[in-house]
Amino acid sequence: MENMQYAEELVREFLVFRGFTNTLQAFETERCTDIGKMFQVYKILDLIFTVYIPKFHAEKLVGLFSFFKQCFSSWSETTMLDTFSKLEGSVLRCYIVHALQSGRKDKVVEFFGMNGNDLLLKGSDWTAWFAIPYVKNPSIDPQFRVYFSKEWYEALRLSVRNFFSEIFNGTHIL
Repeated sequence: MENMQYAEELVREFLVFRGFTNTLQAFETERCTDIGKMFQVYKILDLIFTVYIPKFHAEKLVGLFSFFKQCFSSWSETTMLDTFSKLEGSVLRCYIVHALQSGRKDKVVEFFGMNGNDLLLKGSDWTAWFAIPYVKNPSIDPQFRVYFSKEWYEALRLSVRNFFSEIFNGTHIL
């Protein structure tokens, strides 16, 4: 608990030093309502599925997964890292599908422009996805059809929730 208080003091000091008084007020308000003092899976889910994806914040979405990857980099269990990587790929595909369903091919092209090289390094299963902005109707294309279904979306949300719940179960910030 002492480490948490020290970290909070550093955040406060930084915000005051930079003159971010509105942010400081928001921080204090949220800090006072933080009952659990632990990672909150539902807030992470909301951030991913109700903020970053619908509002086309690809950079923040990728950044969030990079942050978690750094947090989990000390894992010795390769199955968990593999599962995390697969979920990350699925969430990024969800972003692409949402952009296409919203008529925002420009966001898909922008996404691949920013993250294309990294995606190609992750595996060849991304190669076909680079063509998706140019496929006439990807929701009926056999290669992409499943990703446009409500069932796939709901299964993805459930999988992400279960994964983070498992990871953070009993994980308290000290």
